[in-house]
Amino acid sequence: MAPRDPRPTGLLEALGVPEAEEAAYLSVLAAPESTVAAVAAELALPAERAGELLRSLTGRGLLHRLAEPPARWAAIAPDLAVQALLLRREAELCRLRGRIGELMRTHRTARRPAAAELVEVVTGPAVIAGHWRRMLAGARHRVLLFDKPPHLVRADPGLELGLLDRGVRVRVVYEAGSVSAPGRLAEIREFTGAGEQARVLPELPCKLAVVDDSWAMLPLCTGSELHGAMLVRASSLLDALAGTFEAYWNRAVRIPGPRAAECTPGSRHTELLTLLCAGFTDDSIARQLGVSPRTVQRRVRELMDSLGARTRFQAGIQAARAGLL
Repeated sequence: MAPRDPRPTGLLEALGVPEAEEAAYLSVLAAPESTVAAVAAELALPAERAGELLRSLTGRGLLHRLAEPPARWAAIAPDLAVQALLLRREAELCRLRGRIGELMRTHRTARRPAAAELVEVVTGPAVIAGHWRRMLAGARHRVLLFDKPPHLVRADPGLELGLLDRGVRVRVVYEAGSVSAPGRLAEIREFTGAGEQARVLPELPCKLAVVDDSWAMLPLCTGSELHGAMLVRASSLLDALAGTFEAYWNRAVRIPGPRAAECTPGSRHTELLTLLCAGFTDDSIARQLGVSPRTVQRRVRELMDSLGARTRFQAGIQAARAGLL
C-alpha cells in the first residue's frame, strides 16, 4: 500500500488556514487519534512546533482534543469543519463588501488634486484680468465670447485687435444691453471691421469666454460686479461650455460690419435693423441716425410690416433669414 502523502492540497489555505496547519490537519484526518509526537514525526517538525499547530487547529474548529490522557487530537468531520470555515469567510467578505464605500471615498479624496487642476477659482478683478490676458496671449485658433455686463475684462481693444491680426478667429454674441451702452456700437464696428464675427441676442445666460480647446472663464455668480470667476481647463466641462456658445450663436442675429452701414442702397434698413436688434430705444436710434424719434417709429413700423414681424427682435430674425443682415 502506497504511503499517504501528507502535503497540503491548498483547499484550506484558500479559506485562511496556513499551509503548515493544513498539513497538520491532513495528518490528523488520516489517523483516528494523533499525538504531538506522531504529527511531529510525520511532518518532520520539532514537537513544540507540532503542538502549536494542533492547538491553532483546535481554535479554528478543525480538531478537538480528547479528554482522556495521554494528549491526543481527532479531526472534526470535514463537512462540518470546512463548512464552518466557509461561513466565517463569507462573513468576512460581506464585511469587506460593506467597506467598499469607505474605500471609494478614500480613492476620490486622493484624486481631488487632479480634479482641482481642471477647475480653478480666481478672485479679485486684478487677478481675473491677469488670467484673461494670459489666456488671450496663448490663443492660437479661436476665441468665443458671451459679452454681457459686467464684462470679462474687454476694456483694452488692443487685446482683441492683436488676436485678429494674428489670424485668430473671434466670435462674439452680445447681449442687447451691452451693445446699447454709449460708444459700444462704434467699438463693435471697429472689431467687426478687423474681422470679428458678431451677433446679438436680447439676453444671455452668463458671461463666458472660451479660448481654443484649452481654457474657459465664466463668473461664479450673476451679480452686478465681477469678483470671482472659474477658470476651466480642457475637460468635458469645457466641451459643454463651447457647445453652449454654439447653441446661442445659432439663435443670434448677425451684427453687420461697418461696410454694411455705409450710405448705400438699403443701408438705412440695415442700420435700423442693427440698432433694433441691439436693443436701442427709439430716442437712441434717432440720435444714432440723426433723425427725429417720430421718423424712427415710422421707419420701424414700415420695416416690421415689410418683414411680417410682430416684435422688433423678430424683425431682426426675419431680416437675417432674408439675407438683409
